[in-house]
Amino acid sequence: METIIEQKRETPVFYKADVVVVGGGPAGIGAALAAARNGAETILIEQFGSLGGMQTQSMSSTFSLVDPEIQGGIIRDVTDRMKKGGGIRYDNSAKTRKLGFTVMALDMEYYKYLLDIMMQEARVKLLYHTFGVGAIKEGNTLKGILIECLQGRYAIMGRVIVDTTGNADIAWKSGAPCMEGGHPRGPKKGRHMGFGCRFYLSGVDAIKYKKYRDEHPGEWDGKVGARHIIEKAIAEGNYHGYRKTFFLEAYRSGIGMMEGFNYPLPMGHHGWLIEDVTAGEIDLRKQVWSAWNLIKNNIPGFENSSVEKTAVIPILRDTHKIIGEYILQEEDIRQGRVFDDSIAISNMVPDVYGPDGEHDYQPASALPHDIPYRCLVSKETDNLLVAGSTISADFYSWAAVRYSTPSICTGQAAGTAAALAVKNGVSPKKLDVKQLQDTLRKQGARTSIKYMAKEVLEEYKINRRNAPGLFGE
Repeated sequence: METIIEQKRETPVFYKADVVVVGGGPAGIGAALAAARNGAETILIEQFGSLGGMQTQSMSSTFSLVDPEIQGGIIRDVTDRMKKGGGIRYDNSAKTRKLGFTVMALDMEYYKYLLDIMMQEARVKLLYHTFGVGAIKEGNTLKGILIECLQGRYAIMGRVIVDTTGNADIAWKSGAPCMEGGHPRGPKKGRHMGFGCRFYLSGVDAIKYKKYRDEHPGEWDGKVGARHIIEKAIAEGNYHGYRKTFFLEAYRSGIGMMEGFNYPLPMGHHGWLIEDVTAGEIDLRKQVWSAWNLIKNNIPGFENSSVEKTAVIPILRDTHKIIGEYILQEEDIRQGRVFDDSIAISNMVPDVYGPDGEHDYQPASALPHDIPYRCLVSKETDNLLVAGSTISADFYSWAAVRYSTPSICTGQAAGTAAALAVKNGVSPKKLDVKQLQDTLRKQGARTSIKYMAKEVLEEYKINRRNAPGLFGE
């Protein structure tokens, strides 16, 4: 690639903080609140105009597999306040251990509002419409980040930097070792998951749609279906898309939601290459409008519908992940392993979207398991912590822990660790993990399955024994 030499310049320091959190998705929410609540002066950098990340910007507006025996602390605080304020559309999480997949569906606009309030209460300094574009390092130690915003280019200095960008953006740009491989085996080896999206509709007759579904049980499995309609449209050249079924939901309020779209990534194409992301955005919009035309003309209840809102960004899925002091393994989550340095628990199973649109989600294919603190700590770069889908994990374990529910939990652990490191005057690498674990537990977080009730774990194990076709089998 041709290069130029940029003019040397002085960059003003916009802000100095104890803890700098980059990325306002679920992990960033947990990290910023935890750091501030533990006494650290905290700043949270977010490129869009609201918090929530994929839950709001990509409209993936759910918390999945919430189980009060698995998650505690900040995620419970957030979901309890969402319920109190009427921000939960529906919640079947009480059946998590029986159903294998449950969700709390969120009112995205209330969620944005509530998160602003919670950050103000915790005295987190927020900067919206601000990009973390680079890292400031001395040797192997991270000292701060470079930002670009409406005012220009600035530096923000921090004693600990927490990368919660979802794609290890700061870690990668700092030169910290990162993983970027795709599928680890099989015919898709080396390829990345495709991009996804969802969209919302208005003017939907939910009762009419439900009646149609009930009258066509062979065509619809709950809210998933339309295979014959899609196949016919493809054969006639009237449909632009890659997946053969829709997930289609309608609410009595006249609002509908549709997902199940995919933009495939060929070998050598990646979720961090801007030309690939641009091509994906354009193609996903074509898929959305093609799908809307199809359901409007073929599925009762949608005759008078309109496309109300599409996502700000696509669901990018697997990009960069740090190489930490430990890499969480597929076998760890399948066997429900315990770690001495565990700081959070995940009960999510791998949810793998294939690069060509195939979807492999198998309930009970993993057990509740520990997430070690070492997965949040960069192997080589000091003063850097990560959380959420940026943590050190192999492909299949990452496909589980990337979800919003465990991400808030690892975020709380990273933010707490950052605050304690500042308070103790040590690097996050040298932090006393026992002190971190004790602090998290005092604040309601669940740190390890070894403290869980045996009967709860047994329920998961029973479901696991009854589950067919596990990953790797």
